[in-house]
Amino acid sequence: MEGTVEFYNRYTKSLEREIIYSEFFLKLLYHSSLGRWATRHLIGQKIFSRIFGYLMRHPLSRTKIRPFVERYKIDMLTVEKKIEDFRNFDEFFSRKLKKDARPIAVDHRKIAFPCDGRHLLIENFEKVPSFFIKGQRFNLKTLLQNDELFERFREGSAVISRLCPVDYHRFHFPCDAVIRKIYQVSGDYFSVSPIATRSRISILFENKRIVSILHSQDVDQFLMVEIGATCVGSIIQTAEVGRLYFKGEEKGFFCFGGSTIMTIFQKNKIRFAEDLCQNSAKGIEMFAFMGDNMGGI
Repeated sequence: MEGTVEFYNRYTKSLEREIIYSEFFLKLLYHSSLGRWATRHLIGQKIFSRIFGYLMRHPLSRTKIRPFVERYKIDMLTVEKKIEDFRNFDEFFSRKLKKDARPIAVDHRKIAFPCDGRHLLIENFEKVPSFFIKGQRFNLKTLLQNDELFERFREGSAVISRLCPVDYHRFHFPCDAVIRKIYQVSGDYFSVSPIATRSRISILFENKRIVSILHSQDVDQFLMVEIGATCVGSIIQTAEVGRLYFKGEEKGFFCFGGSTIMTIFQKNKIRFAEDLCQNSAKGIEMFAFMGDNMGGI
């Protein structure tokens, strides 16, 4: 089917078709002249996401939770609260899971995925293939807005973790680490759905983003970049600068909307998991849960 988005599921070991939230609406916005105009001048602006966020925090939005759970088959057995205990849809969206819901790779030599999502590896920014539509290249310098960091990581690698609205939207530390500094880069609020990014990968470095500079005894300095999207009212950091956090501990969460996290490493610091490498080489995202093995040192 034209426009079908497929990903590799690590657990079923097969390609699966993604059920895209508001698929028809997104195709209209990103594949028509009128839709692109509306996206640039209205939908992608901060005020639209703020208004939508307000609506998702209104008590009446509770009525959306059960139909959403049923349609997208969300496993409520892993969630701390019951459906009826959420005060609004946004609270459900940023829900916490039970402590044993996401096993963390215990070997300290293993690096964990920081979130649930569909993950894609860039093995070397200098040699990344143009497997995105129209031959677009990823612009690390624009993403980071920091010349010193760009020089340090320009030959490095990254895992792009894309969260759908149906996913668990809290993000965690991929290894034991200390946050040295956090800074924000202002930007737009375009959708990070593959319907949008396949037409313009630059969305990832045009959107609002928060860059964290971290240090780990295992992988030295690395970066985590949380990227906002349409209807993402806020990116909340629950971790503090200067404190040591262990692998799997919470770093923060997204309010309503699809979102993306990039975990960026210096050159040759990580040996990435074979299935992640194989699928990424073909431009195919791989689904895996937070805490599962991303690679090793």
